[in-house]
Amino acid sequence: MFSRTLELTLNAAYDRAREKKHEFITVEHLLLALVDNPEAADVLSACGANLDRLRAGLGIFID
Repeated sequence: MFSRTLELTLNAAYDRAREKKHEFITVEHLLLALVDNPEAADVLSACGANLDRLRAGLGIFID
């Protein structure tokens, strides 16, 4: 069973893929959903990720 946070993140990735009329959920959809998840964003930041740059790049790639 998934935690509620993971379930919400997976649903966000799914919703974003559907909004863009994509056939599949890709790792880019999942990563973008993780960037928008506060807990995951903290981990990414701690690893040196620039969240704004990552979010912008993924948004361009997904579009």
